Formats: sequence, C-alpha cells, structure tokens
Amino acid sequence: MPSTPSKRRFVLTLVVSLGALAPAADAQHAVRQTHVLILYQQQAETRPMVEFGQQLRRALRVELGSPVQFYQEALDFDRFTGREHSSPLKNYFDDKYGRFGIDVIVPVGSRALRFAIDHLRDVVPNAPIVFALCAAPQTDPELLPAGVTGRLAAASRFESTLSFARTLQPDAARVVVIGGAGSADSIAVSAAIGAAAAQRDPLPIVVLQGLALDTLLRRVHEIPRRSIVIFANYRQDGRGDAFEPLDIIGSIARATPAPMYTQLKSYVGEGVVGGAVTRFDDEGALTARLVARVLHRRPGAPMPPVEAIGNSYVVDTRQLRRWALAGDRLLPGTELLFREPTLWQRYRTPVLFALGIMATELLLIGALLVERRRRKHAQSQADERRRYADETRRRIAKMERLAAIGELGATISHELRQPLAAIRTNAETGAKLMNRGAGAVADERELCREIFTDIIADDQRASAIIKRVRALVRGEDLSSRPIDVNDVCRMAARLLRHEAQDRGVELVLSLDPRLPLFASDSVQLQQVVLNLALNALHAAESSADPRVTIATRARDDDIEIAVHDSGPGIPLDVRQHLFDSFFTTKPDGLGLGLAIVRSIVERHQGRVHADNAEGGGATFRVVMPRNDRMRSVAEARRPAVTRSASSVSSVSSVSSDLVRLAFRE
Repeated sequence: MPSTPSKRRFVLTLVVSLGALAPAADAQHAVRQTHVLILYQQQAETRPMVEFGQQLRRALRVELGSPVQFYQEALDFDRFTGREHSSPLKNYFDDKYGRFGIDVIVPVGSRALRFAIDHLRDVVPNAPIVFALCAAPQTDPELLPAGVTGRLAAASRFESTLSFARTLQPDAARVVVIGGAGSADSIAVSAAIGAAAAQRDPLPIVVLQGLALDTLLRRVHEIPRRSIVIFANYRQDGRGDAFEPLDIIGSIARATPAPMYTQLKSYVGEGVVGGAVTRFDDEGALTARLVARVLHRRPGAPMPPVEAIGNSYVVDTRQLRRWALAGDRLLPGTELLFREPTLWQRYRTPVLFALGIMATELLLIGALLVERRRRKHAQSQADERRRYADETRRRIAKMERLAAIGELGATISHELRQPLAAIRTNAETGAKLMNRGAGAVADERELCREIFTDIIADDQRASAIIKRVRALVRGEDLSSRPIDVNDVCRMAARLLRHEAQDRGVELVLSLDPRLPLFASDSVQLQQVVLNLALNALHAAESSADPRVTIATRARDDDIEIAVHDSGPGIPLDVRQHLFDSFFTTKPDGLGLGLAIVRSIVERHQGRVHADNAEGGGATFRVVMPRNDRMRSVAEARRPAVTRSASSVSSVSSVSSDLVRLAFRE
C-alpha cells in the first residue's frame, strides 16, 4: 500500500493526464469529418459523371454543414468485363477501406449498386448505401436489403421521349432504335422497343444494335427522312470495343438524315433534338439531399424510401431549325437550349445607350426650339417697341421742329427782310440808271454791274436761308466742320436779341479770344447755346437785375461754354430731373430742351451740368474735349437713336444760320 505522499503524487499525475487527454478528445471530436465513398459504375472522368459528382460534393457540404471527405472509385465494368465478382477486387476494397471509417456509400449505376450490396457490406458493415442514377428493371426496389435507398428511374423512361418526338414529327412513319452490344446497351434497347410498342398508335420499329461503329454510321445514312431515331445506349459495339456514348453520339446524329432523340441532358447539344431527359447535375444535388437525410436520421430509424428520378423536356433550338420542326408544337415547360439571342437581346445595351443619347438630343433640340421661339417672340416685341419708340421720336422731332420754326418765324421774317430790301433797293437804283438812256457814262455802267452782282448775292443768301429751313424740317443730318465757338455764341446772341429785349433781360457776352476751332456742326452747337440761353432768359426775367451771361473759356484739354442767369436758382427737387426727357417747369414747355442739350454734348464726348451760383442764379456749364478724334470715336459708337435725337435738337438752331446769312454784308 503506497504511503500518503505517494498517493497524493499518483492522484495529481492522474488528474493532469486526464486533463491533457480531455482537450485532445474534444479537438478530435470537433474535427470529425464525414467520409463518403462514391462508387462509379463507369469512368468517373466523363462529362455526365463530372456534372453529377461536382454537384453532389457541393450540395452535400451545404446540407451537412460540416467537413466532408470524399473518396471515389471507378469500377469501369464495361471495359473490364467479368470483374464484378472478382475476389482480388473485393480484397482491394477491404484493404483500402476496411478500417477507414466510411460513413456512407454512394453507388452510381445499377451494376455499381449490385457490387456494393454483394461485396462491400462485409467491408464496411455499418455504412448505409444511397444509390444514384439507377433504372428499372436492373434495380428492383422490392428486392433491396435493409440499409439501402436511393433514386431510381422508371423502366418506361423512353415513353415520354417518344411522345415528345411524335408531337414534333406528326408525319413520322417509323421508329429507329440505336444501341450497342453490351449488357447495359441491350437493357436500354429493350426499354426503348417496349416504349415504342406501347404507344397508342405504334409505328414500325427498326433496330440497329450491336453493329460496329463504322458499319453503324453507314447504316444510319439509309434511314428515311420521315423517321424518329432513338439513341438508347452505345457503350460497346459488336467487335467488343468500348465507347463513351458522349464521344460518338455527335457523329451518329450528324450522319442520320432524320431527327434523333435521347434520354440524357448531357447528350443535348451534340446534334440530337432533345427529349424527356435526366439531368445529371440536378440528380447530384437531389442525391446529396437524400444522403444528408440518411446521415441525420436517428439511430435505429428506418431508411428513407426510394425516390423516383423525374424527367424534364429539353430541346436544342438549332436542331429545330435544322429539321424544320415547328416550335409551336413543343410541350409546355420545355426548356429551349442554345437559343440564339434576338437582336434586342444581343444589342440591348448599345441600343439603350443610343436611345438614351437620342432622347437627350431630342430634349436638347426641344429646349433649343422653345428657347428660340421665346427669343424670337422677345425679339419681335423688342422690335415692335423700338419701331414704336422710333416713330414716337420722329413725331416728336417733327413737332419740335415745327414748334421751333413757328416760334422763330418772326425772327426769320425779320432776317429775310434785309436781303429782300437790298434786292429791291438795288433793282430800283438799276432801273433809274437805265432810264437815263444810252448816254450813261462808263462809271454808271460799272455801278450797274455792282448793283446786279449784289442782287444775285442777296438772292443766294435768301435761297440759302430757305434751303436751311427745309433741311431742318426734313430732319437731315448736317455735316461737321471746324467752327469758331465764339462765333456760334455771337450768332446765338444776335438771334436772341429781340427775345431778350422783349423780356427786359440784358444779354452779355464774355468770350475767350484764345479759344481754338472745334470740329462740329454749327447748327447742333448753336442749338445747345440757344436752349441754355432761352432757359436762362426765362429764369432771369423775374429777377431784380435781369441779366444773362454767355461765356467761353479754353481749358487744358477742354472747351467750356457757360450760361449764367440772375434768376432764383434751381430747386433741389428739380435738379435731379433737369436733363430727363419730358420734364419741365414751364406751363407750355415740352421738357425736351435740356434733354436735347445733353444728347448733343454727349455725342461730342462732353458733359453738361448745372449748379447754383454763390451770388444767386444758376450756371449751366458745357465741357467738350478739344481732340477731334475723341469726338469721332464717340459718335461712331453712339446708337442710331442719338442721330434722331440730334436731328430733333437741330430744330431751333436754324435761326443762327438765318441770322448769319442775313447779317453777312
């Protein structure tokens, strides 16, 4: 019996060992994988088997939700005949998988199922068997032992394909069945023949079975056009050569002059029309679901029942066109493979892009058209307003000219009186000299010549006055030429002499003799002086010392004309509107005089302003540049309406020309 310390050490060692073993056991349980053995009857690398195996693996991992380890074996009984009951083959599986812990066996095909039942139940006795892609009558679900289930195709799987074919070919005269010489081929051929004989209105049956491949290709060339060709199976020919049906079905379909049908979807696309087919990829997923149910069942629970493999109708649209088969005869739910996309499906993206661009362009064009219509409407309204304004200006100018001519009519008649009186005096003198007779001396003849010369000159002066008045009334533009501003002021003073006398106002001239010549139209410049002076006379007549001064002054780069009156000055509320059109403080005024003054001055690139003088009264100052080129540029940039205003402004200025012509001695 060990001592107490020894007991304590023993217990401690045991606890530590058990504690170390427990996590290892938990880890082993956590990473426990499901081992699945897939047993292929034929080659595993063919396309149908690859489709089945890939989907089976993918779906089973999802269904189980845990790691799955797959193992696969290809028995390949068609190429290695007589090996199904071979003891070495059984020993191979026993040595490889006997103590490996296989959880489930998945045989693919009836012969693989028979091998698993007969030889592998002793190797892995606790592993259930879930078979796939088996068909009756090779597999009878009534004879299956316990622990076996799967998915089974009915013996009459060819009946649906034949009904499908006869729907597409109502004028068919016979059924041709093609098959190989192997046992699986014979079973498929027998099933096809039985399905053809069981039709409601059976057609004659022609069987091409067990022929060598080259012989078969020659024989199918002789098949009549009005035939239904059924490809049953062809894994072995009469010479014993093995084939994978997927490798040769295309050659057979291209050689036959009649449409050919099949029962496997993997063959559609190799030249056959289609049929009621089994989908190997779908079967892989459905078999994986059944395997998961078997593995998830409670201990001692029975196996799920055998499930039936369903068929679906599939057709190759290219073969429909090849054989001119009516697509409207297809059964509802038929899947159309290899269908060529329509023009819309093929070019949908570029078409939508182009339509988007076209829609954008149409929107832009519509917006531009709307904007163009709006602009045209606005332009027409602006033109209408401009025409109305121009017409109004022309009418005002005409009224202003007529009013000015009416006001200055007395002065014009007074100034015309001198040249007319001179003409009369000279004519009377000449008549008296002529009455003296032929005895007139030479001095008297010279005097007569001078008299008639004066008559012609006076007549020309009167004609020029009338011509000036007509140009004024018509609103014709007057040409610019170098003028003496002082002379303009003098002429204006002479014209206003009678007006000043009538109003009792003293008119004073204060002119700068150093004033240079200025390029302008004398009529327009006289209009400026006349309008300012007339307003000054009107303002000064009510003052205690009525006086108006017209002054000129030469500045550095400017010429200044100032008109000062002794009136009451300009009120503050009136000063800001002085130069506005139609603004006047006179009861009978039009309010255009000072507006015309500003228009003429600005046309000469000058400025005009009014101030109240310190000693009383108001002073209007006109400042214009001395440089002629500046005036020309400003006139070229001035709108056309300025010319209309300047024409209006020329109304009263005719009097200065009349005075100058009348006083020219």
